[in-house]
Amino acid sequence: MTSITTQTRRRSTTLVLLGCSIVLIVLSLGAGLAQEPQKPETKSPEEVKAEETFTRNCVKCHPVDRIAGSRRTRTQWEEVMTTMQTARGAVITDEDWEVIQTYLVKHYGRVNVNRATIDDLVEVLGITPELGDAVVKYRKEHGNFEDFDGFAKVPGLDPAKLEKLRDAISF
Repeated sequence: MTSITTQTRRRSTTLVLLGCSIVLIVLSLGAGLAQEPQKPETKSPEEVKAEETFTRNCVKCHPVDRIAGSRRTRTQWEEVMTTMQTARGAVITDEDWEVIQTYLVKHYGRVNVNRATIDDLVEVLGITPELGDAVVKYRKEHGNFEDFDGFAKVPGLDPAKLEKLRDAISF
């Protein structure tokens, strides 16, 4: 009788452990499938050219973290670039000027969402022109944005994407 009870307990314990193992495996697989796969960043040929132009002209004298240390508006980046040419002797061709300035604004730009044009919003925040138009219309109808949370309420904007660009947004 004792050996039958012991065998039954062992089988029960084995079945419970096996069942738990299966549940854990299924949960692990489900969690893995629920995660979005990492997509490698693909850059357009224009973006590759812009990055190369920026690197060739700017990074040879300044580390990227110094350049990226403060966000600026398009006008402010233009002033910095002009100073680099006139006071520091940087040589930037006319062809490279707009490419570098656009790159700087796109990656290290700042936009005041209470005064920005549609183009400024599109360039700095990477939103579509339609969303830029929606922001401008919303601003006209509801007044200036008080803060980030108020701005994020514009229909169509992705708050998670905006959160990553929070330091690029001013009021």
